[in-house]
Amino acid sequence: MKISQLLAIPLLTAIAVPFAAQADTSEAFCKYFPNGASEPKVSMPCKFSMLGGIIDIVWQDGVKDSFIPTRDDRPFTYTDDRGGIVYQQRGEEQADGTSARIMKMENGSIHIWGS
Repeated sequence: MKISQLLAIPLLTAIAVPFAAQADTSEAFCKYFPNGASEPKVSMPCKFSMLGGIIDIVWQDGVKDSFIPTRDDRPFTYTDDRGGIVYQQRGEEQADGTSARIMKMENGSIHIWGS
């Protein structure tokens, strides 16, 4: 193998890795509902990303929520930054075929459209 071929592999890896991390991020719209509320307390654009099973939500105002998967035998179950249990659910399907991803926490839930 030529030296130029050996140098190409690390170069391609260095170029591809940042793009791979970006590929799991999407523009979304988020609403936070305290438990028992029919209207959201917060509603704004956000960015949703999932990498290695970890879910990050970055709200337009800069607030970030992170959810880390729990054991493999409990799918769709996460812990938040404070160690609380979080369950991932899907909302009802709308007429246009979309549904919200719902992160149900101890004190409320985040509804995410476009994730």
